[in-house]
Amino acid sequence: MVVDSSVVERRRPEPANRRGVGRFRSWLRGDRPLLAVLLVAFVAARLSIAARVEAFRTFDTRSYAGLLDGPNPTATVSFTGHAPRLWGTPLLYSLAGSDPARAWAQALIGTAAWVLLVLALWIALRTTTARVCAATALFVLALTRAVYVWDHTLTAESLSISLGLLAFGLLALWARRRSWPLLAATVLVTVWWMFVRQDMLLFIALVPAVLVVLAWRDRSRRWPAVVALGALLAGLAWNAALLGPTDQTFSRWSASGRSQTDETFLYRLMVEVQRDPAMHRAYHDELGMPQCQAIEDPALVRRWNVRKFSEAYARCGELQTWAEEHELGVGFRYALAEPEHYREIMGHRILPMALGSTELHTYGRPVTMLPEAVGSVFYPPRHLALPLIGGAAALALLACVATGAVRRRRWLTAIGVVGGLVSVASVLASLMLSAGEYTRFGIQEAIYLRISLVVLAVAALDAGLTRRRERAGASARGESGEAAPRPYTPAS
Repeated sequence: MVVDSSVVERRRPEPANRRGVGRFRSWLRGDRPLLAVLLVAFVAARLSIAARVEAFRTFDTRSYAGLLDGPNPTATVSFTGHAPRLWGTPLLYSLAGSDPARAWAQALIGTAAWVLLVLALWIALRTTTARVCAATALFVLALTRAVYVWDHTLTAESLSISLGLLAFGLLALWARRRSWPLLAATVLVTVWWMFVRQDMLLFIALVPAVLVVLAWRDRSRRWPAVVALGALLAGLAWNAALLGPTDQTFSRWSASGRSQTDETFLYRLMVEVQRDPAMHRAYHDELGMPQCQAIEDPALVRRWNVRKFSEAYARCGELQTWAEEHELGVGFRYALAEPEHYREIMGHRILPMALGSTELHTYGRPVTMLPEAVGSVFYPPRHLALPLIGGAAALALLACVATGAVRRRRWLTAIGVVGGLVSVASVLASLMLSAGEYTRFGIQEAIYLRISLVVLAVAALDAGLTRRRERAGASARGESGEAAPRPYTPAS
């Protein structure tokens, strides 16, 4: 038998170094080098910020991490509700051990979350221009003071923002890759997120909702989605079981010496009802709140002394009895009783602070990273915030309709619309249940709303560029005389 040596030569395996060079050249031919440059620049900028700022403690920090000269921080961690906070943030702080390590841990988790979100969006888009625009916009948003300052403030906001981004980024990747590790990571991150802030439940509910839709549309994902849904529902049940005990344990750490629900009502009395004559009158006349002279002292309100106000409130027995029955729903009741005044204070004062303000001077110690003009693109002055956000949303929706993104990029368009609507609904619900630090209570929704607008904008851009490329290709085929391919029609 004679063997052709040329055949043997052609079948000889290619050397490993040549295969590596070929793969590297193939990688360079795409737009991945652009992604790599953006990732490196972003990570370097975030590390630069983390190296220049100090961990910032607030009064609430001690309920998450313990006092510096007090008991061991692990005393604030309880998986059964016997701690002033749910275990999500205290667990991280306990593992980190010191304030600088806690700030670094939050900064690194936040950096990873933004990177993962950009990777998920990069994969979902089809054109290089849209990908680069999306990555640039999100990375710039993450480098604004209104975002990064929370990574170095020792409260729950940073982890709440970051875990949400991680959960949705992992879910988006699993929707495309169908990998069990990705789904398991999505469940673990989402369950952790549940135990960071209670007011994120509207966003958290989106994760099981997306799993239900994916399982319904694709039979191959049904069993993995069912298993994940079971784990998420178990986590929600666990969360619900801890709310009562945690609320009561909070009283040992609060400024007022009361439960979190009672202290929230005290804040509402002090910063809203007692400072607004129209609201004060409506609470007594229409909502039936009893009068109490002990809390009518203007000095209690001006000085923002929660302890003194709580001591005065303790002398109002009839008012306390009324509050025990109505304090959870009093914000909703007032919105129904005085809709015009409610819309006025929300539209002119509270919502602009919650969704658009950059006045966060009491939190963190910001460093210079981006010019103020760049940050103002995402966070305009307070009086312009709502009109500009509303206008940007309307333009993005019109662009999605005009470019066909509603049909060509259905998932991205749906994510942008639903994300924006849930952000607004969540902040309205949160502000009805809480009062006081509006720029802090709405920070998660403010960031998620901006991300949703970016998603809508790049979905429209991607759909428009894709349609133009298809038209250019059809025109080129027509000029060359080449027949355009006809769609496949099965034989009858």
